[in-house]
This record gives sequence, structure tokens and C-alpha cells, in this order.
Amino acid sequence: MGAGKDWPDATITELFEEQVRRRPDATALRFCGEDMTYRELNEQADRLARRLRELGIGAESIVGVCVERSFEMVIALVGILKAGGAYLPLHPDEPAERFRYMLDQAEAQVLLTHKQLINRLPEVGSTVVTLDDEKDPELSGPEPLSAATTPDNLAYVCYTSGSTGRPKGVCAPHRGVTRLVQDGDYAEFGPDETFLQLCALTFDPAAFEIWGALLHGGRLVIYPPGTLSLAELVECLERDKVTTLWLTTGLFHRVVDSHLADLGGLRQLLAGGDVLSPAHINRVRRLYPQLRLVNGYGPTENSCFTTCHQVTDPVGDTVPIGRPITGTRVYVLDESLRPVLDGDWGQLFTAGTGLARGYLGRPGLTAERFLPDPFHAGERMYDVGDVVRRDADGTLEFRGRVDDQVKVGGYRVELGEIVAVLAGQPGVKEVVVVARDDLSSQEKTLVAYVVPERQDENLLSELRIALHKRLPRHMNPAAITMMDSFPLTRNGKIDRAALPVPEQSPRESDIEYVAPRTPIEALLADIWADALAVKEVGIYDDFFDLGGTSLSATDLLLRIRNALSAEVPAARFFYENATVAGLAEFVDLGFREESQ
Repeated sequence: MGAGKDWPDATITELFEEQVRRRPDATALRFCGEDMTYRELNEQADRLARRLRELGIGAESIVGVCVERSFEMVIALVGILKAGGAYLPLHPDEPAERFRYMLDQAEAQVLLTHKQLINRLPEVGSTVVTLDDEKDPELSGPEPLSAATTPDNLAYVCYTSGSTGRPKGVCAPHRGVTRLVQDGDYAEFGPDETFLQLCALTFDPAAFEIWGALLHGGRLVIYPPGTLSLAELVECLERDKVTTLWLTTGLFHRVVDSHLADLGGLRQLLAGGDVLSPAHINRVRRLYPQLRLVNGYGPTENSCFTTCHQVTDPVGDTVPIGRPITGTRVYVLDESLRPVLDGDWGQLFTAGTGLARGYLGRPGLTAERFLPDPFHAGERMYDVGDVVRRDADGTLEFRGRVDDQVKVGGYRVELGEIVAVLAGQPGVKEVVVVARDDLSSQEKTLVAYVVPERQDENLLSELRIALHKRLPRHMNPAAITMMDSFPLTRNGKIDRAALPVPEQSPRESDIEYVAPRTPIEALLADIWADALAVKEVGIYDDFFDLGGTSLSATDLLLRIRNALSAEVPAARFFYENATVAGLAEFVDLGFREESQ
């Protein structure tokens, strides 16, 4: 089902430079009210490429990129590709051990970052280059020679969660990106489109946002750094006249719930990363019948999107994941890799131009998941691991996973990686990690269940510390529940359905509970407890240590605004006031200033 395509023999860089020649003075980037033209972006990327060449970067070299959303972020990506290398996105809040592991495994000779992030990063063996000062003489010089790269050369490496306890790096070639945004039949691309760059660079839909704009002469609006607030998001959409927007499933649901009336300026709205709510999709469809509304589906191993479904009619119990995009083939097969009949459930495999090379430095795992394509000699297909069925017109419906992989906040999470960290700690006998959707949160919530070898009042705190050191924030369970033993089914397997709902917040043992002292603190504590599905919140408890996520934080700020008529800037909350006491002081100060 679906077909491949012979794409133009061009790299990302060549397609970008074509737009520079066609539209040198057109706006390529907008960031915090300032614009950068295609010519200016190209010139700055050329200077960086020259510097990278001097540092030994060429075809197949991997360069680490740890930057916040900014002009420099895009300059870094274009400059790396111009030098012939591939970019490896990294987040400054990654645990030090994980950060170093990814750089070391990728053999990244260079790490690009901002000056203000240096103190937040661990010591690394790579050469560190800061991007802040455009007048830095080290970044000046003539244009580099043309990169000796082809569409089959590596463009980027995106690390995802790994079931064995180690993250795995997905290696995407230039051809995978060009197939994603060239001649796409699921979205409109062109110089009249304004894309919003909202995704974290470590999340592969960022490739759709960035290259979907820049390879077609469009405009890319870069959302300010820090975690968003919904009010600031819709303000940005209107102010910068965004026409194309990608949202993760959880964020899409929140925007529809609170700001549906503010989406009228969009021409295209794509959402995905997890199962979409039919009710939310239908609400958007009814209010904006002319809007191109798309459910985008696909694993990182197939360069972001594999199938897409444009919603033109009301949906029923489920939102279809659609048909393969141009350049992609999909198969629904049984356990013997034979096609199943339309209407029967089977396992999804994908092939075609968007397929990644495999996993960086993991030939065994690559061979396990990237199999010979039995329907196209000499080609490969990828075992997605999802159960789907196809109707008579070729549209696919998603049912679930064949393993314990889940989606949390749009990120792919292998529960086995969390289990591996917990099971490796002293004093742990058994571990189970599940993603619950029966808590009050609107998104899936990770919960760990631990059977200790013996009673130890310090074990919970030690497990929390180990998780923070080893795993990124979105993979830290919101709660850890200690149990004497796990419930079993008749077959002797762990009965996950019988695991108890967590009864209290995962406050670490060294954080003393302090009750609210003022009416504002009491109200905020109640809002936090409801948003986090916990019994009580002390005024000095950190929101994120209690299991909060970026998505639940946007929900929290919305609740605070509705309850107190107080707008809390997202950046202030995430970096200064992630406690009830700190936030209450900010809110109370705002009230006093208004009354004066």
C-alpha cells in the first residue's frame, strides 16, 4: 500500500540554497519580533560551516546541538549541514550521564551551545563552540566549499527511549527529510505559509516545522525559549500570522478546551504523537470546516510522518491514522509476515524513502527492527510495533502496541528503560512501570511500583535521585508506590490491571510538608493537588518533583488564571516559582501592585 518515489537528487542544503537564490530578501525567520532574511541566514550559516570545517567536520560527522529556541538554533542546523555534517539535538536538562552517553556514542567532535547554558552542561570530551556572538572572529571567513554530501548521507540523529535501559539514536538521511516536506500530499508547502517552530529540537516533528518552511521559501516563526503558556501561544499565532501549526496530542486537547476560538487564523493544523480524542477533533471540524485538520502518525524511524489522515467529515469512536504519505509504503502483516485481509487486525510495517538507516552503533537492534522487504527485493521495511487494520479504501485505524512502549507528552517512552534504572538500584526486588490514564490528569501518567528487598525508609528518596540522574524529566514516574508483592493473574503473571491507584504524591523523604499559610497559598495548593492527582501539596514542594510535566504545567497555569484572574508568565513559573510559596508571592505581589 502506498508507493515510493524517485526524489530529486538534492540534499537539504541544496534545496535551502535554492530558496536563498530565489528569495534572498524574503523573511526566513522571525524570533521575538525580529526578522532574518534568507540571505542573512545563509551568510551566518556559511560562517559557522567554515568554522566547523576547520574543526574537522565533514560528511558523516555528527555535531551536538544544545541550544534554546532562537535564531542561533536554526543557524546551527543549517551550518552543520552546509559543513557536510549531521546534527544531534540535545536538551540542557538531560541528566549528565545520559547527555555524555549520547555525545560519546555519536563520537561528536563538536558541541554547539549558548554561553548562558555552559554552566548547566556536564563536562564533555567534545570541542565546545558558543553561538551567541556574531562578531566572533572564529566564526568569520569566506564561504566553505560545497559539502561533498548526497541525499543518502546522514542529516540528523534523534535519540529515543530504549527498552534495554539505553537510549537509541535513530539515524535519518537527507532523503528522509526531503521526502517529508517535498511534494507532500498531506499538507500545503510554499512561500505563503508561516510555520510555528514550537517542538523541542529533540522531538522529530521539529524537522517538519523547520524544513517544511525553509525548503519552500516560507517563514518560520520561532517560539520564545522556555515552556509555553496557552495564552502566550495563541497570542503568538495571531501576532505573527501563523498559518501552519503542529501540536502534540496533549497540547492539542488543551488548546481546543481553552482557546478553540483563537485558531481562526490557521490554514493547517496537524496534531499527533498519541491517540487523538474524537470529541476534540469534531469540535474543531464543526467550528472551522475550511481548516486543513490532519492526524499525523509515524515513528521516528520513518522520518516523522508515515501516514496522515485529513479530517473532512465527523469521526466516530476513533480518529483514523490515514493513508501513507508520498514516498511511503505500509504493510499490515500477520506473525508470518503475510498480508492480512482488509478489516483484520495485523502488525504495521513501513518502507520507502523516509526510512532511517537504523540505530547508531546498534547493528543487532537495527537488524531486529529493520527487516528485508519481502515485497520489494533489495529494500528494507521497519517493524513499527503497532497493531492496525485497514478498511476497504486503504485508511488505517490504530488499536495499540504489541510491546510496552507508550507515549507521554508526545514523547516515545520505553517502559523497560525506566524499569532498568529502578531494578538496578540496591534494595529493589521487583519493579513494574505502567502508564495510567485513570488519574485526574488529562494525559497518561507514569507510575512505578516497587517491591523492596526489605523495609528501608530512605529507599524512595534514593530511587527518585537515581531516576533524576539517569532519565529526562518526561520519563520520571509521577509516583512510586511501594508494595509487599504484586497481584498475579491465574497464569502467574503480574496483573497490571489490579495495581492500585497511587494514594499520595511522590514527595522525597527529605522535603518536609509545610501547610499553606495564606488563603492564596491554600487555593494554589488545592489547584496543584487536583492538577497532579495527589492528596496534598506543601508550599515548598517543587511542581516537577511531584510528577508535573510541561503539559500539566500549562493546564495548571490555565486553572490559576481562571481561579484568580491572574496571568502567570510560563517562563517565570518554570524557572523561578515552581513552588506554591514562590508562585503565591508572585500572585500576591501582582494584586498589591494593581490596587496601588
